[in-house]
Amino acid sequence: MMFDDGIHNDFEKAHQKGLGRGFDLGWTYKGEFDRSIIIDQLDILEKQYNKVSDPETKLRILSQKQILREVHSKMKNHVNNREGITKK
Repeated sequence: MMFDDGIHNDFEKAHQKGLGRGFDLGWTYKGEFDRSIIIDQLDILEKQYNKVSDPETKLRILSQKQILREVHSKMKNHVNNREGITKK
């Protein structure tokens, strides 16, 4: 309980019961938003990769893309990721 001051507070209990769904749903949308930024950056890097001819630059872009893919995957598959619990 968020406010545990020793006083019986029915409003706070009701608030805490309802908090789980709203909290989980908020994190679902935040997670999707964060991952969409990563996907957008991957698209930008793909366009850059197709425009350059320098092998060193291409390798750098590939490295950046790989890091972003790993971060994206870890965010989506993390054990503490509670997305999708309440979203259908």
